[in-house]
Formats: sequence, C-alpha cells, structure tokens
Amino acid sequence: MPPIVGIQFNAVGRQYHFDARGITDLRPGDRVVVNTSRGKQLGIVTGYVPDDELEGRACKPIERRATPRDLVMQQQWQTRALSAVATCVEKAEELGLKGYKFIQAEYNFDGSQVTILYTAEKKRGDLGALQRELRRLLRTRVELFQAGPRDLAKALDGLGACGVPRCCSRFLTRFSSVSIRMAKAQNISLTPSEITGVCGRLRCCLAYEYEQYAEAAEGLPRRGKDVVTPYGRGRVVEVRTLAGDTVVDVEGVRHVVAREDLGKEEFTTPPREKHVYLPDWLDDSGADREVATVKPEGERPARQSQSRGRRPRGQRESRTTGTQTSKPNRGERGPRRRPKRSKEKKA
Repeated sequence: MPPIVGIQFNAVGRQYHFDARGITDLRPGDRVVVNTSRGKQLGIVTGYVPDDELEGRACKPIERRATPRDLVMQQQWQTRALSAVATCVEKAEELGLKGYKFIQAEYNFDGSQVTILYTAEKKRGDLGALQRELRRLLRTRVELFQAGPRDLAKALDGLGACGVPRCCSRFLTRFSSVSIRMAKAQNISLTPSEITGVCGRLRCCLAYEYEQYAEAAEGLPRRGKDVVTPYGRGRVVEVRTLAGDTVVDVEGVRHVVAREDLGKEEFTTPPREKHVYLPDWLDDSGADREVATVKPEGERPARQSQSRGRRPRGQRESRTTGTQTSKPNRGERGPRRRPKRSKEKKA
C-alpha cells in the first residue's frame, strides 16, 4: 500500500486523505499542493494514516510540495476575500435579495474559484442573477454555499456560555450528533438556555461525557421506581450516577443506598457508625463529651431551633451583670416631647 497522509486546508477543518507516493520525507506541518473538487488547494500535512482507516478507498495523489511563492500567493488571495464579501453584499442589496446573510469568502490556491458562505431565513431561492454578477465583477468562478447554524457559529468564532472560546472554533473538526437523551443521562437541567449553544442547537459538549455517564448508570434504578433496600421498601427520589448511590425514601425517611445493596434485605458491607461530639465551650466539664451516635443509613434530622422564652414587658437584661432590670413605664418617664424647630427669619 502507498503511504497515505492526512491533510487539512483550515486550522480547524476536516482531515482529508491523499496519496503521498513519489514525495519522500513528508512530516507533519509541511505544506503541499493538491488537486480537489474546488481546484488546486494548499494544505498542511497532519500525519500518516494507518491502512485500517482507509477500508480499500482510493485517494488522490499529492501534486507537489509548496514553495515560498505559493505561500505568498495564498496570502494575497486571502486579503481579497474580505472585498469579495463586501461586493456580494452590495450586489444582493441592488438585486433586492432579503433574508440572506453572507458570512465569508474562501479563494482556492490559484484564485480560479471563490466559495461564498451564506445563511438564509428560508430555503434557498434563485441566486442565479447574483452569481452571474459576482462572476463578472470578480472575474473568477463563484460558488454560493448555504451553511447551517453550527457552521455559522464556527465561522464567526467568539465565546461560549462557559466563558471560553467555542469548541467548534478551537478543535472540533466535525460535528457529532447530539440528542436530548444525553442531557437526561447526565442529570442536566432541560432548560433551553442551559443545553443550547449560541447556534441555537444542542451543545456539542453534551456528548463529551455521555459514555462515562451511561456506563456508570448501569445497574442503577430510575427516579420514582420502587426498590428493596436493607432499610425496607421505598421509592427512589435521587440518583447519584457517578457516585453509584441512590437516595431512597422509606416511610418518610431518606437513606443513601449503595449500588451493591439495592434489591437486598441485608447490607453487603455494614455501614460505619459516626460519633458526634460537643466542643469545649458547650460542655460544662471542660472536655469533649460524646452526645450522640449517628448511623449513615439516614440523613440527619433538621436542626431544631431553640426558642427563647419571652421576657416580661418592661424588663431587659444587663450586658455587664446579666441581671434583669426593669424599664420605667412611659408615665414615669414623662410625656414624649418633640424637638423644637428653629424659626428662620424672613428677609
């Protein structure tokens, strides 16, 4: 089998396979000229591809290595891409085309073809007149390609909801399918603002940890299901997937049950007892004193607030002596007097 290499045409683009027969000493990072369906393109070698990934597919050969002159030509065509987009927007306004947003333009290696990406609020209409006008002004072959919402977000770049640059603009070379089932498996809120990205579709990061959550959820019951536990029969109110535990409500008391104890009437491993101690400043003897023994099978009861008795009206406690002192009644203090207001002299 001839050596097959992977080539990318953009920094964050899809990898294509080409035949490197006849060109020796190719290394990752080298630039080569290849012939594609869009004409000649200048790409970057990413590495050699194993024969198992090809599955008997034929690959186009690499034409030659890129020269310094080729790199300069590519920079010149990239600078003309901005003016091509501006020209396209002006002609679309003159032709009365509304509802179209032109994103960017991409010239190929030798400038024989330019591809303009756009988005539309409705399905693609007749853009033949616009294509003919651009072909006359730009003096090259023009292709109009409608991009999806994810491609639009990738081309515009920017920050995601997490506060860092978007994954599609940094390292995602292709978009994988994402479903609402992935968010449910990870116990993520199904609020649209929580699971949708800037593109308006489900976030690509929902697929990153889905396999780990699906593997950890094996053997755990769903929320609302009745199960048998060493504490008795109860209903599942919470599932902690990564921890492998479930919270079961048994006769109004919630217990944390491990995976291996579900469906059993006895513990596989008896739980350890936890001791609660009072600090020194609450103990009269001056030493820590054990006050309770709490087993981990159930959650701790809610802390009861100590209600203080009301003092008789007209009495207050002295901060220095701690004794109760009586407050004089209003009649003993005399009537309340309002402060006198100063009278301003009239000029």
